Amino acid sequence: MKKPELLVPAGDLEKLKTAVRFGADAIYVGAGDFSLRAAQTSFDLAQLKEGLSFARKNKVAVYLAMNIFAYDADLAPMMDYLEEAKKLGIDAAIVSDPGLINLIRQKYPSLKLHLSTQANTLNHEAVKFWHKQGLSRIVLGRELSLEQVGKIKKAAPKVELELFVHGAMCMSYSGRCLLSKYMTGRSANRGECTHPCRWQYRLKELCRPDEEFSIEEDSRGTYVMNSKDLCMIEHIPELLKTGIDSFKIEGRMKSAYYVAVVTRIYRRAIDAYFKDPAKYKFNPEWKQELCKISHRNYCTGFYLGEDDRENSATGSYQRDYSFVGVISGHDLKTQELEIASRNNFKVGDTLEIIDPASDEIKKLKISKIRTKDNEFIDQAHNGYQVFVKADFAAPVSTDSLLRKKI
Repeated sequence: MKKPELLVPAGDLEKLKTAVRFGADAIYVGAGDFSLRAAQTSFDLAQLKEGLSFARKNKVAVYLAMNIFAYDADLAPMMDYLEEAKKLGIDAAIVSDPGLINLIRQKYPSLKLHLSTQANTLNHEAVKFWHKQGLSRIVLGRELSLEQVGKIKKAAPKVELELFVHGAMCMSYSGRCLLSKYMTGRSANRGECTHPCRWQYRLKELCRPDEEFSIEEDSRGTYVMNSKDLCMIEHIPELLKTGIDSFKIEGRMKSAYYVAVVTRIYRRAIDAYFKDPAKYKFNPEWKQELCKISHRNYCTGFYLGEDDRENSATGSYQRDYSFVGVISGHDLKTQELEIASRNNFKVGDTLEIIDPASDEIKKLKISKIRTKDNEFIDQAHNGYQVFVKADFAAPVSTDSLLRKKI
């Protein structure tokens, strides 16, 4: 059995570097204005150059998402961006538009192309069709069951298949949604989704416009279109049996903390399986860690049948921990950690250290907080650069992340 690629999202340079440090095999990033996420989570060419250089040094592939539904006016600037990105050395482009695919195949016949999940590929004949058009990999739709995925792989064994295994899910068919465009003028198919499926709705009776009624759906409330988050960490063997080539994580708009935790856990699970498949056993601590990131209720989507596809009872996230900082350095002589603060923490707090070089989550009780000017303060806020006492015999890696329980 071939070890699958662990493919991780990166909405900026910090997240790209975090994904690399915590064990990603490959990373996907947005191409300027041409990916299906907000512009602030996409890379300009300067950022792409720096990200590619860092990834290449660590032998990690970088795929460029250019999967908007393109208008005529988009094609020329998309090709201009791609020309520069190809010079920088991207490993593949993720696309969905047949016109763009045709242009790329003509101009860059050797560039690897991956077909986005937006193309709604759900059967082996479609996989074979796209393969004949020059696509080397297909990102399958999340509407499939794992049984169907396995059959597609057997029918088209020469084509790489990629499958989402973790992250937020769109309530519409493979993400083809017009709600945001209709209600706000911002199109989900242009990377500008305002997520109206997450909103709470009320029902009005037209003959009595002054009266409102809640939309009741059993005990789950009024969030009738709000899907749960996908989490397949408990089903690694079932995923592997399908023959899937790449396990894809969703979340270019999520935090570096999210990227670190999810990458770390799926990396450990995949590696544990391939270390000894016969003795592999799911570790409950993996799911517990995934519950420490901001998330909606977890489910397995359509992959395992019809029993775990309910919408969430609320539009809010579960947040039990907050991301409070990044380790800038560890001085073993003075027993101090230097911290770039990202959120409030104070004297008396217990922080947890997520180190990419360690399986252990270390705990740190804050006794003193010192500034660069040698001033002692009671608490650190976002943007502070501070030092705290840390009595650890072994060094803590630079760029380790810190969190605290809310």
